[in-house]
Amino acid sequence: MSDDTRTVAAPAPAPAPPDEFVPPITGRKRTLALVVVLTGFVLDLLDITIVNVALPSIRDGINATASTMQWLVAGYALAFASTLIISGRLGDIVGVRRMFLIGVAGFTFTSLLAGIAQTPEQLIVLRFLQGAMGAVMVPQVYTLIQLLYAPKERGKAFAAMSAALAFGTVGGPLVGALLTTANVAGLGWRSIFLVNVPIGIAAFFAARALLPESERNRRDRLDLVGAALITVAVLLIVYPLVQGREQDWPVWTYASMAGGLAVFAVFVLHQRARTESPLVPMSLFRHRSFNSGLVVVFLFQGAVMSFFLVITIYLQIGVGFSILRAGLSGLPWDIAVPLLGWLSARAITPKLGRVGLQIGLLLLIASMFWFMWVIHATPQVSIWQLLAPMFVGGAGMGMTFPPLMGYSLHDVPGEQAGSASGVVNANYQIGVTLGIAACGTLFFSLLAVQAPAAVDDVAPRLRADLVATGVSDAQAGQISERFRDCLTTQLHAADPTLRPAGCDSVSLAAGSGDTTARVIEERAFETSQVSFQRAMVGTLWYSVISFALALLGSFLLPRR
Repeated sequence: MSDDTRTVAAPAPAPAPPDEFVPPITGRKRTLALVVVLTGFVLDLLDITIVNVALPSIRDGINATASTMQWLVAGYALAFASTLIISGRLGDIVGVRRMFLIGVAGFTFTSLLAGIAQTPEQLIVLRFLQGAMGAVMVPQVYTLIQLLYAPKERGKAFAAMSAALAFGTVGGPLVGALLTTANVAGLGWRSIFLVNVPIGIAAFFAARALLPESERNRRDRLDLVGAALITVAVLLIVYPLVQGREQDWPVWTYASMAGGLAVFAVFVLHQRARTESPLVPMSLFRHRSFNSGLVVVFLFQGAVMSFFLVITIYLQIGVGFSILRAGLSGLPWDIAVPLLGWLSARAITPKLGRVGLQIGLLLLIASMFWFMWVIHATPQVSIWQLLAPMFVGGAGMGMTFPPLMGYSLHDVPGEQAGSASGVVNANYQIGVTLGIAACGTLFFSLLAVQAPAAVDDVAPRLRADLVATGVSDAQAGQISERFRDCLTTQLHAADPTLRPAGCDSVSLAAGSGDTTARVIEERAFETSQVSFQRAMVGTLWYSVISFALALLGSFLLPRR
């Protein structure tokens, strides 16, 4: 046997292409880092929605006025929206990890102070600071996902993010209801803020241990003029949106929004003229995927958030659900989002591309029509009737959000990721605020429009019931007329839950006894139910149109 065996050296591995993405950490450590990052994202989302449920308890606990209640919500939104783009740019300049840590620490500290606030004024200021700290955290979330995951892997990360978004959006009211009603250690509404403290502390130290640092652009400086211009522009646009309906849209609201658009135009001109360290690099808008993504995100997120605001109002006031029951009705949506988000990232998007996202938008449209059919069928809708359309809507959101964010940020260079994240988030926040303002205005306007017809439907039954209780026909007619005036006035008011003076059932009964008062109360609730039912069906068309426009906009996204 010839001993002619040759030793062949293994070929040297080819060098990695210079543009190949190499994640700074991998495996379990990267998964834990993603969990920490999304924890900060969820904390912000919860504090946007959780407060709405606790507002009545806050009002009673510190003797807050209706104006204070508005500012507890509006202050957070204003600070958040006006700080986003600046915070995203600072992430590019001083480091994403550092900014995320600052945001988590500041959010945790302001939550602690909000939980022990003693006056309405203190709570308003702290809510404003909370919103600013939330805006410091959230842009870094998108950038950190880009830092941790290669483009082909980001779909999975964004699927997890969509689950976090669903939990924060839909689960917020449920968590708020559980914490408020549980009244742990007698804390009541304070627990919705104090619960952030242990979670925030844990997230801070975990982030310090796990998160990698991005490269800093040490030569760049924050564009202070641009920062001032965009802050003023956002404030001028967002403030009248959150306050306009409550004040019946006075002239100053339109003037403010027009002024905001003018300042925004000046901001764009300033950014175009600035050659070094612009706050928003105009080169971002050379990417069609980024531009198209902004349009679809604006329409999609605005429609989702406004839908949940209105459906919560409808279920609690119009149908009479408890806070907890209304929160539980959204659980199928919470379940469907991560399930379909995972499936979308694993199989649907890789095979179908943007078609998978478009199927998600079609499912959202279908769910809105399903809600219309269920609500139109009866004013006393049950939680069981809502389960199927909730699941279909959540499935649509799960299929839409992960690939949408991937498309929006896919072509953005790493050194501009913070700026892009700030723009995406500001666009998202303004879209949500505009969507809520438009949808809320439509809902309450339809409620007022439907009130006279609803009263006309119920009034004959009220009159017959009154006569049956022994009230004379003449007196029943007088009570019915007062009933008509009272219910029409109530459903036209900014707060349709408050009865006008002298319009409670006892006053309307005019001494005719408890039975008469009970009949009036029952018919008043029936009138309210019918009005809310018709207003809700009409308002759902807003969501249908928004999702349909988002679907049209999605055709501008790349196919893959």
